[in-house]
Amino acid sequence: MNTDVSKLLHDLKSKCASLKSAAELYKDCSPAERKEMLALMTAAAGEINRTVEALNKAA
Repeated sequence: MNTDVSKLLHDLKSKCASLKSAAELYKDCSPAERKEMLALMTAAAGEINRTVEALNKAA
């Protein structure tokens, strides 16, 4: 496996773990914090999508 693919997989695992953590914290947030958390989760999901697309191109 080349270095680019290894880096993309590492990035993907990290971003997925961050999104999972945010989802677990969401239920304990205040309404204002939930709005902010949703914005962060949306951004993280976009990053995950871009990483998967890059992985697809590298494969």
